Amino acid sequence: MTSSLRLGRTRTVAALAAAACLGGTALANAMPLTVDPHPSAAANLVTNANFHSGLSGWSGHVYHANVGGSGASVHDNGYIGQDVPVTNGARYTYSVRAGANPGGSVLALALDSRTGVAYVSRSVTAPTTVGQTFTAVGPTVYIACQATGAAAGGWCNDFSLVAAPGASSGSAGTGSG
Repeated sequence: MTSSLRLGRTRTVAALAAAACLGGTALANAMPLTVDPHPSAAANLVTNANFHSGLSGWSGHVYHANVGGSGASVHDNGYIGQDVPVTNGARYTYSVRAGANPGGSVLALALDSRTGVAYVSRSVTAPTTVGQTFTAVGPTVYIACQATGAAAGGWCNDFSLVAAPGASSGSAGTGSG
């Protein structure tokens, strides 16, 4: 209860201070400022990240891939990918949930579309979430899930590419894989 009252007072004081900066008439008409104490997460830039709309957003980069209720499955050196517009020099965090079929493996990828510079390139043989933060060096990132051999392959789901908080460092790949 006490923290709610403090938060309410803080918002009102902030609103009044802002109104005072605008002049006396603004102060007379000032309303308390409403601040969301839980800002929303960064927007996912991946179109149809969970394949709930079939191949929408993915149709340009599909080879030996199937989409179903548990995501995309890839086999026989197949892949499923998407070009995502980004801002050159901005930091992003990429993640994808991936796993292998028995005897198979998949490669989780995030590449600069123009130069092929790899931001993320990790082979997966057991269910895991691959994630990494990087600084974009071009205007588009190609994200993908690719089978790393003939036959078995694996699956990917829950793709995410979001703007990362913090300043750009200018490097082409930092973080953990």
